[in-house]
Amino acid sequence: MMNDSPEFYDELEPYPSTINDVLNIENYSLELGYIPSPASETMDVAYKPIPLNENPVIPFSPRGPPERNSFPGEFNFCVEVNSNDVHKKTFLYSHQLSRIYVDMKCNFSIQFNWDYLKAPHMFVRATVVFSDETQAEKRVERCIQHFVESTTTGIQREIGKNVLHSSREIGTHGVYYCGDVDTADSWYSVLVEFMRTSPEPCSHAYQFSCKNSCATGINRRAIAIIFTLENESGQIVGRQKVGARVCACPRRDMLKDETAEGVYKSGKKRIPSNQIEPPKTKKIKVENLMDFDDTVYKLPPLQIVGSRATICGLKMMQEMMELAMECRKNDPEATGLYEKPIADLKEAIKKLEQSKTPTQ
Repeated sequence: MMNDSPEFYDELEPYPSTINDVLNIENYSLELGYIPSPASETMDVAYKPIPLNENPVIPFSPRGPPERNSFPGEFNFCVEVNSNDVHKKTFLYSHQLSRIYVDMKCNFSIQFNWDYLKAPHMFVRATVVFSDETQAEKRVERCIQHFVESTTTGIQREIGKNVLHSSREIGTHGVYYCGDVDTADSWYSVLVEFMRTSPEPCSHAYQFSCKNSCATGINRRAIAIIFTLENESGQIVGRQKVGARVCACPRRDMLKDETAEGVYKSGKKRIPSNQIEPPKTKKIKVENLMDFDDTVYKLPPLQIVGSRATICGLKMMQEMMELAMECRKNDPEATGLYEKPIADLKEAIKKLEQSKTPTQ
C-alpha cells in the first residue's frame, strides 16, 4: 500500500454537465487549464455528438506538469500491488523502494481502493513523469523507433507517443488516451472509468511500450506513475505515486537497486551509503548514435503505395532531423541547415494527412 499523509489541495471548479454548457466546452476547458484531446473511441469525447437525453461524461487532458504530492483525500484513495499478480520474470514490485519493475509490453495489474459508498462512479488517471523534479517540465514520450513501429500499425499519434498503455484492446469502452502531440504542455495519460458496487478493490492492467534504456525516449532517466482519482467533472480528489522501471530483467535490476540504496531483506543490517559502490551504468550519449552528415540530398520522384507508409516515412525523416538539430543546438550554422527541410516536411505531412492520399 502506498499512502502518504493528506495535504491541503485546491478544489477545482466543476466542469459543465449540461448540454448547453457542452456547446461552449472548448472555451470553458481552456479557461480551466484543460484541453480536449482529438475525438476517438479511446480519446477524449469532447467533440463527439451527445444525445440530448443523456448527461455527457467528458474526460479532459490536463495542461502542464501534474502535481506530485500524494494525498488520500476525503475518499481515502490508495494504490496497491497484489502479490498474487507479480511474476518473477516479467513483473515485480519492491515494497522497500515503492517501485514497479516490469518488462516492456508485459501486463502489470494495479489495484485501486477508495470509499465507494460515497463515490461509486469515479475515474483513475495514470500519468508517467520523470522522477527528477528538475525535469518535471518534460513530457515522457516513446523513443523514435518504437513510435514509428506503432504508427505503421495504424495507431493514432496520441496513443503511439504515450509510453503507458492499457492492456485492454484499443476502443474498449471506459478507457481513454489523453494528450495532444502538438501541444507541448499537454501531458499523456490513460484515464479509466470505474463503477464500483462492492468493497473489493478494483483493478486495471497496464503495460509499458518503451524501455528505460531507449536512448531517444526515456534515456535511462528514472520515471514514476502518478495515479489520480477524479470525479466526472475532472476534479482530483486523491493522488498517489509509485516508481517504475521498464527493463528486460526486472529481478536483477530490483535486487541491484535495493542493494545500491542500502535495503536488504532477511533482516540484514543496512549498509551506509558511503560504503556502497554506485551501480555501474552504461552512459549513452545521443550524439554518438548519429553520424552527422551536412550534405543535403534531393530525393528522386518516388512512388509509394499507401498514405500511411508515406506519412510514416516522412515523419521518421522529420524526427531524425529534429533530433540531430537538438544535439547540435549550440551550432547556429548547423541548426540553420535543418530549419527549412524540417518546415518543408511538416508542410508535406500536413497536406498528406488532410487529403489521406499520397502525392504522385
